[in-house]
Amino acid sequence: MIGRALRAQARSFSGDVVLLGVAAAAFVLSLSLAASIPPELAEAPTDAREALTAPLSTVLATYAAVLSAVYGSFRYTIDRRDGVIAQRLTLQPRWTMLLARMPGSAAGGAIVALAVLVGGHVALIVAMGGIPVDWRAAAASLALGAVAGLWGFGVGVIVEAHLPALFLVSLSMGAAVVVVMFWEAGAVYLPLLAMLEAFRFDVAAVGVEPGHGLEAPLAMLVSAAWVVLALVAGSIAFLTRDVS
Repeated sequence: MIGRALRAQARSFSGDVVLLGVAAAAFVLSLSLAASIPPELAEAPTDAREALTAPLSTVLATYAAVLSAVYGSFRYTIDRRDGVIAQRLTLQPRWTMLLARMPGSAAGGAIVALAVLVGGHVALIVAMGGIPVDWRAAAASLALGAVAGLWGFGVGVIVEAHLPALFLVSLSMGAAVVVVMFWEAGAVYLPLLAMLEAFRFDVAAVGVEPGHGLEAPLAMLVSAAWVVLALVAGSIAFLTRDVS
């Protein structure tokens, strides 16, 4: 039964308008990097442009994490709003539906992250002739998108309502960028910064002073704890609430 549910979710990607929309928004948003890059950098030496790789990778990863989390929440809330969840529960157990949607949320999050990376590098090519692709950071961004998609899915299941989930998921990720300005010690434990540090991004680019972040093993543990907490809480809510 779980295999059939997973195959049904895989087939749904071919007509996933929501994924297409979020990926398009991610691509357009990352293009905005071009406007923030001084024109004189186009004439700068290659090594000067390469120095931008780490901070720009972190900025793109931040976009990827937030938008992937939004997609993860949409993976549930839109179907909940449109009555798809209630309809499919007549055909399969709740636990089957819940488990089958998790891989789709992760895969969709990775696709959104890929759209951010493509848009960001197109922006860099337009603004200053591009910089070398950091393949480690690119792979880490895709993995980050997958993890953020799961976080968003868990929060979306808890919140249920579509528009409130959009706001709360964005806030749950983006709040760290604000909190770090006045409480750095606590901000590094929030989902966004913990995930960035877990995947070894330079969080100095988003306001964390060098040496004040978490070590990678601790960041991985904190990130995993946040995601597991969201998924467990969402699972309990889904298995016990009326979704009709």
